Amino acid sequence: MPKFNKPKLNQPKVNQSKVNKSKVDDRPDQSKSLPSQSELPPVQLDETIVAGRRPKPVNDFQHLLEELSELRSGFHPEMLAHIDKNLPFNTKQFETKLSKILGSKNIDCTLKNSLKYLDYLKENIQLPCHVTGIEEFEWEEEYTMGSGSKKEYARLKKTQPSYTDRFTINWLDDFVIQEEGIFVEVQRVGDSQKFMLPLFELESVDVISRNNQLLDDYAVWFLNY
Repeated sequence: MPKFNKPKLNQPKVNQSKVNKSKVDDRPDQSKSLPSQSELPPVQLDETIVAGRRPKPVNDFQHLLEELSELRSGFHPEMLAHIDKNLPFNTKQFETKLSKILGSKNIDCTLKNSLKYLDYLKENIQLPCHVTGIEEFEWEEEYTMGSGSKKEYARLKKTQPSYTDRFTINWLDDFVIQEEGIFVEVQRVGDSQKFMLPLFELESVDVISRNNQLLDDYAVWFLNY
């Protein structure tokens, strides 16, 4: 029996032309002609936009490093000194330290004990030691707390030591007076003038150094015992 092929149906071909969306005229009034390119208003760019790469997001670790850097830049050794001064004074612990320094249970500020304390300081202080006055020296009180002339005060400070000056202790002398304790020869940083000053009136410029604790302990002992 002969085979018959199914006739092919002639399906109409659809011509799907591409539409250029940019050329679509969606004006409400299409009767008017399109404006020429020269008549179009210029496009204004926002000048506040900053060109360039956008910064990468900072992770938590980078934030931590930045904060540590800020803390380090704002750190001053004086901060630690204020913390120490605010701590309560332990009298028993301090007197135990004095007994070890003087090698005796008698910790009174006598001439004999002052000489012992001088030997202790010679062995432990780090020279040169940079110091300044704890408060006004005796000759200055008339001008800082009394009615003394400021002009005269400024003149005398050129030849007299002032508590606002900075000095250098280069060595400790064997010079002790019962009423004034240990004396030291100091050299003023500004003009190299030398003076003999009572050690209990001086404090270390470097507040976190070993010298600061040594001088502070001596002043407390001399003034209270």
